[in-house]
Amino acid sequence: MKLKHQERTYLYILALFFTSINLRIGITSISPLLETIRQDLNISNFSVSFLTAIPVFCMGTFALLTGKVIKKYGAEKAIMACLILIGFATCMRAFPSSILTLFTSALFIGIGIALAGPLLSGFIKEKFPTKIGLMIGIYSVGMGTGASLSAGLTLPLQHVLKGSWNMALAFWGVLTIIAIIFWYPVMKRKKNTSIQNKKNNNLPLRNKKAWLFTIFFGLQSGIFYSITTWLAPANQSMGVSSGQAGTLITVFTVIQMICSFLIPTLADIYKNRPLWLLGSICFVLAGLSLMIYPLTTPWIPSILLGIGLGGVFPLALMLPLYETKTSEDASAWTAMMQSGGYIMGGFIPVLAGIARDYFNSYTQIFIIMALLSLVLFILTLVMNKRKIEAKIA
Repeated sequence: MKLKHQERTYLYILALFFTSINLRIGITSISPLLETIRQDLNISNFSVSFLTAIPVFCMGTFALLTGKVIKKYGAEKAIMACLILIGFATCMRAFPSSILTLFTSALFIGIGIALAGPLLSGFIKEKFPTKIGLMIGIYSVGMGTGASLSAGLTLPLQHVLKGSWNMALAFWGVLTIIAIIFWYPVMKRKKNTSIQNKKNNNLPLRNKKAWLFTIFFGLQSGIFYSITTWLAPANQSMGVSSGQAGTLITVFTVIQMICSFLIPTLADIYKNRPLWLLGSICFVLAGLSLMIYPLTTPWIPSILLGIGLGGVFPLALMLPLYETKTSEDASAWTAMMQSGGYIMGGFIPVLAGIARDYFNSYTQIFIIMALLSLVLFILTLVMNKRKIEAKIA
């Protein structure tokens, strides 16, 4: 049965949204249960930490294979394979006989996420070339929704399922099944993609802007992970109760999700993306300044940081989509940006932790984040210079 143009558009949007929901669940659903898993399997904190570290490491390595995957299988089939892999790995968690089983599931989930992210960017470039901001907004909200649902509902699910953390983790495979149902007709509409796309989709390793995008993405990732890690304990050190600190994180997350949809959409409507990016970075700097010099109620910096980081992440995802001409190139650029970016971003929270231990204060963490945000501001100006040379001589 042939779908009308409007029906196809709705199908693509729903498929994008439900697929993006699955790009964080495998990581965030584990976090609330780490201590329970550690005690139940009688393993060390060091060992259990790999359940969240492995997928992030995969996001920084396996994304490099995106170009080869597109060339061999086509983007739509590859995304379906990623969903099946994520779903299979999530359901594996219902029967973990050992920590090795959980490590294997984390590896498979990481590989699926690593490939699906750049592939979805190419999908947006191909299907919605004039609505990139809106679609990136939907993509970002999908990831945020999945992360929030799994982080907030995994413990209640464990109680409902008679204390079974295994089944609580495996439950999230339901959302993967929903995504597969929506993605299947999208995949069936695209025939012989691997045959048609024979052009070279190598990573843009000799392109100066691609490297700038990678550095930018890495810095913003590191800033985001550091702030989400240390915002609550920093507020508690200033006299905020643990309950209120948790509420502050919730407010930060909700505002970030709202802005991750609104800001890229508005940036597309008003066409001045660099200005929106600079403005978002300014909100981050303002929030960090109030964490360094707490002159106001802690709600203000949490709100400012939510607005700023809610804008910076989706606008960073948009960078390669506007720089490239084809969906294949968009996927290759995004793969390079996310691969190098996530590896770089993974070291920044470690640096923040070292600073916290050395100075025995949270202030230095936010000073480091503010300095890195200034680098983001400068990078934004450099990336939008017309005279920048595209190739390294």
